[in-house]
Amino acid sequence: MNHTKIHYFAILAGCLLFTTPLYTQNIMDMDNIDTILQDTAFNDLANRYASVLLSFFPERATRLGYSSANTKLDDRTPQHSAQALAALHSIRQQLETMETGTLSPSKKADRKLLLNDLDYMIWLEEQDRVSSNPLYYAEAFDAIYDLRLKQMASPNRQRLDILARLHALSKVADQAETYLTHAPAFQAQIAMEKAYYAFLSMDDLTEFLLKTSPDEDTSSQIKQQTAQAKHAIKRLFDLFKQLSRAENTYDFRAGEEAYNFLLKNQYQITEKSEKLLAQLEKKVQEAQQELTKSLRPFIQDIETEEITVLDGQENETDLAVQKKESTSAKTKDNEPQGLLNAQDFYAVTKRIIEVEPPEDPLTALAQQAEAAAAFFNEQGIFPQKSFKFNVVAMPQYFAYFKAYLLVPPYGNQYNSHTDFFLRLPNGNQLSQQEQLNRDFNQPVQKLMLTEELIPGRYYQTVATANLSAQRRFYPSKTIQNGWKKYAQQVALEKGFLITDEDLLFTAWEHYIQALQALADFKLHTRQFSYTDTLEFLTLEHGLEQDQADTLIKQIVSAPAEALSYQAGFDVLQNLRHKYQKKQGKKFKEETFHSYLLQAGNLTPDELEKEVARFYKESK
Repeated sequence: MNHTKIHYFAILAGCLLFTTPLYTQNIMDMDNIDTILQDTAFNDLANRYASVLLSFFPERATRLGYSSANTKLDDRTPQHSAQALAALHSIRQQLETMETGTLSPSKKADRKLLLNDLDYMIWLEEQDRVSSNPLYYAEAFDAIYDLRLKQMASPNRQRLDILARLHALSKVADQAETYLTHAPAFQAQIAMEKAYYAFLSMDDLTEFLLKTSPDEDTSSQIKQQTAQAKHAIKRLFDLFKQLSRAENTYDFRAGEEAYNFLLKNQYQITEKSEKLLAQLEKKVQEAQQELTKSLRPFIQDIETEEITVLDGQENETDLAVQKKESTSAKTKDNEPQGLLNAQDFYAVTKRIIEVEPPEDPLTALAQQAEAAAAFFNEQGIFPQKSFKFNVVAMPQYFAYFKAYLLVPPYGNQYNSHTDFFLRLPNGNQLSQQEQLNRDFNQPVQKLMLTEELIPGRYYQTVATANLSAQRRFYPSKTIQNGWKKYAQQVALEKGFLITDEDLLFTAWEHYIQALQALADFKLHTRQFSYTDTLEFLTLEHGLEQDQADTLIKQIVSAPAEALSYQAGFDVLQNLRHKYQKKQGKKFKEETFHSYLLQAGNLTPDELEKEVARFYKESK
């Protein structure tokens, strides 16, 4: 026994006097002691990584729940980036050289998550974002408004933190004007749009801050600080506008090498490009067939109504022409005849969806969520039974981008409740009705509840609150995103999504996801240009221009993420089928889901190992 082991043995023996006798039975088992020491060394290294995030990436640290980072924005300079990269490489090297043979199985899985996150952060810093990525600077807007969403015990603390970041925004504008020298025009357009919405939303944020002002002096300071922030946002907007209009050849697409890195390291998708492309194209075909099948009953009902109303042979002939146009005029010669697309979906839903404005949308959604929770509790397929969340109105900035937003407890916080932000109808009467029809119809609400709340992301967050820091801070996005689709599939199987309208909107969502994933792949591997992608979505598949443009912006802002939903779903579904086949009638869904939740969002290979270990130990 070497001196180091003797030293640690003495410390551990002393500590165990004051803890439960977990290791006392095998205290002389040196392999067991080695595991304890290695697990401790890994935890120390993981803490060092957290310290690097706190020091160099405060915007991300806030999202992980470190409140000490709330007063800062990222320092966007070449010098700071070089220092951050050196610190990341140092931890990466130590993690790589760490002896893993004696790590516990649980820590081996945690180590894989930490490695993936480290590799991604290193990759980001190597992309020269300081000089070439306007979206990197636009993230500062999100960081400010993040604090508007964050749950804090003290309103005064929240106000001070927001004001500190507003003050730091002028420095971000200075850095952008100094270092952001070249950028793809399309990325600059997206950043310019975010700056525009951040500017418009500043009055809303000012009003929020003034509500917690204790006196006139503080109110005056708030107004002065927000005015300065609006000036900084305007400077950034003007810079992004200039870059968006500059004639350059900078490509906003990731390129095949970078794209493959993201697929492998951030999303754990390892198929060869040719195989992956074939899978994505097949998913589009299957999704379009599913949409066509779900549309048929509604089209037949509409045609039956029109035939009943129309009189005479001439009108029937006109109707036959209309039918032919609605089902085949928008398909190309090389497409399978009879398949329907987005234009048919728009036409049908315009006829069948008319939502009455609820008196209180927030209360109405909360009641629907309670009913959904009761439904799944009765099914007895998930272990978690109790839920606490608030449905609240979405702040203005985020309402420009999305219809709803889930903010579960942050990484190292254990809040007693979760906030679910809902975008309320806005604008004139016509636009409000259009939004109600789009966002508040019953099938869309049920899908939203299923994917985001119960048994979706909120449910998973609550059920995994006691996992290791690595599993909470650096989860596999593929499994995390896949859980949303998996929750939806369970809802279909159990009859929560059961009506023809439910099936129609579910098929529509599958269709959009499949189109976005294929467009993501072809755009970032440079098989498609921006124009090609737009034509693929609008001309070939009938999407409206605004929706297609939104999808492309999402693709550009988060390369490869669109592929992770289906990939994660396949992992979860295949794992479930494996144990259903293996155990037969002894298979219990609640047990399987309990093990999934105990494992957390591990990488796909580690998730399978962890679930297998739980089943083995249960015997």
